Amino acid sequence: MRPGWSRRRLAVAARSWLSTSVLLVLVAATASILANKSITNVVTSFLIYTSLVVGYQMFMGNSGIVSFGHVAFFGIGAYCAALLNIPPETKELALPALPTFLQQTQTGALPAIVIAAALSALVALVIGFAPSRMQAETMGIATFAVLVIVYTVIHNWEEVTRGGLGIYDIPPVMTPVYALLGLVIITGVALAYKASPYGLRIQGARDDPLAVESLGVHLVPERLFCFVVSAAVMGAGGAMWAHNARAFGPASFYFRDTFNIIAMMIVGGSASVTGAIVGSAVVTVVSELMRFAENGIVIGMIEVPQIHGAVQLSVALLILATLFLRPTGIMGTGELILPFSQWARDFKKWIRR
Repeated sequence: MRPGWSRRRLAVAARSWLSTSVLLVLVAATASILANKSITNVVTSFLIYTSLVVGYQMFMGNSGIVSFGHVAFFGIGAYCAALLNIPPETKELALPALPTFLQQTQTGALPAIVIAAALSALVALVIGFAPSRMQAETMGIATFAVLVIVYTVIHNWEEVTRGGLGIYDIPPVMTPVYALLGLVIITGVALAYKASPYGLRIQGARDDPLAVESLGVHLVPERLFCFVVSAAVMGAGGAMWAHNARAFGPASFYFRDTFNIIAMMIVGGSASVTGAIVGSAVVTVVSELMRFAENGIVIGMIEVPQIHGAVQLSVALLILATLFLRPTGIMGTGELILPFSQWARDFKKWIRR
């Protein structure tokens, strides 16, 4: 027996999407109003990075499988978008061995994001077929191999990626508005997938795989589909990130970012799309505050010396506190839904007074 589309689930997803979008718009609007370059950069980076966390949540949150390889699709999307948009004169100088059609190509940001998502999905389809046939715990370990393989290819394919030297001169077209638009679309896709029959089946496999299989659901195609869709979103997020970073190398897509994304998922709640956004916000705020501690702080007569590694230490403590106080994360398994109807009724009552 396979569940079909439900208007009620889709309506709840739509309300959650609207609620989340309103809050994200307020964040982006605040950055625009303040017109501070530093704050604008932080907000833009936060919105883009949150897109990656939401993309990761689509797989981990719905399947219950911790993937150590999704950052690989982040890297594939970033390099794909960069190679499609670096000016031809820069490619001729820095990447003379590129194929001719890539040497002369400059697609613009939006086509590059779409192509990056498609390429990431294709790679995930090819690589993910074997891991999808494994047990959940084994599949999680197998994704670690995916990360190492993609990192090694990027690091050694010097004719296309410049290896450890990295690539540069990607047009910095990302603004808070564009980053916000991308995150809102990705959040809508994640919520729609969670409410869809495909999302429900993989969630059922997460909670009780034997029961789901007894109902006639085949786990391999469900896991593979979830893996591919999530990889496509990660690729799109990586393309957005590339158009904000301007220059990067293989080290940007390895263990550090894997740890950061998983940390955001744990803090916010892996089973919730809203939780991915909340976790990203909390970890970003804590990290930015602790960067000041790394450089030393002077508070009146008190001088706090430099604390190297303060950011990593604070994030690690945040993970431990979350696992101890609320193992399911800040949002648990629920989604944010603002009471718009109640607010409207209260406003009408206030008007009539």
